[in-house]
Amino acid sequence: MIKLPENAAMKDYQRYIHELETMHGWLKVDLVHNCFLMGEEMGELFKAVRRYNKLFDEGQGTPTEQARANLAEELVDVFNYLLAISNRVGVDLEQAFREKNERNQQRTWS
Repeated sequence: MIKLPENAAMKDYQRYIHELETMHGWLKVDLVHNCFLMGEEMGELFKAVRRYNKLFDEGQGTPTEQARANLAEELVDVFNYLLAISNRVGVDLEQAFREKNERNQQRTWS
């Protein structure tokens, strides 16, 4: 069983996903296919957001807590693919996050 330590750093998350992919044999899935798979998960995330906000819920009237739980699972799926893609291209996601958001603090949007 792969464990993620409490209060883990982003590097720990990236390492965890690498170990998970190794365990399941997913490291052979290339960058492009990982992007496609993440795109599919984004669609599932958008559907979960729609259901959470009770927009076009296909008449199901999904209860809020169930909708929130489903939304959480879809967020994790997207996050897992983001980490896997970062690993494929050798990006330290935490460092990239810090650098990009430091630049964003200097930007203005109109």
